[in-house]
Amino acid sequence: MNNSPLYQKILKELQAGEQYKIAFIGDSLTSAEWVHPNWRDAFEYILKFSFEEFKNEDWWIPEWNLKFFNYSLDGASSKDFLLSTEVALKEVNPDLFIIMGTSNDIGLNIPVEKSKENMGEIFEILQSKDVIYSPDIYSGDEVLNNAYKPYVEEILQLPRSSNIFMVNGFELFSKYPSEDFYTLDLDNSETSAKDLVHPNSLGNVYIAKMFLENVFGIEISPEKYVDDILSNTVKFPRWR
Repeated sequence: MNNSPLYQKILKELQAGEQYKIAFIGDSLTSAEWVHPNWRDAFEYILKFSFEEFKNEDWWIPEWNLKFFNYSLDGASSKDFLLSTEVALKEVNPDLFIIMGTSNDIGLNIPVEKSKENMGEIFEILQSKDVIYSPDIYSGDEVLNNAYKPYVEEILQLPRSSNIFMVNGFELFSKYPSEDFYTLDLDNSETSAKDLVHPNSLGNVYIAKMFLENVFGIEISPEKYVDDILSNTVKFPRWR
């Protein structure tokens, strides 16, 4: 039995015949519209199929009643996260918010204290919701990593209620085999530089891994999942 508190909470809702709605808030690392599978795809698929409590004629319950909504915006700042959160609350009233980011605040000249204030306001208005928060992942750009570290440190120290699950993706991602993640070309020329911020499909599934394992207790093998997807021969990709 999966003893993750959030897993058990979702399971209880599904067993009661209720829908459970999950909204993603973030920047281009979360929208990831140019990568398939991206981490949102992997997260949704694996979470739905992890509820093995539903078998035989009940197979449809997690697949139909777990609903996912993407409110991520390319180039979004922490202020945009706040606006997107308010829109999501009004439009679909999610049960769970998964929020990742704030590194765009650097390029948009939003200082650390204002970034922290914006995220604190989000946590304040989501007191009645479940929230998973991670700063943006550790990138392949060391200049960006060094500039972003103060933002990470400040936001992770924000006071928060027990419904907010903090995942330090900035630290966790630095321990993954990132030499295989940053293969995307920035343009189509043969001499193109690599994108050191946005990971490929394998790197994206490692983002799903850090959330699934650290919050839900669901262990996965990103390599197995991506291999099955790219083979174009497997109807139900394996993740373990």
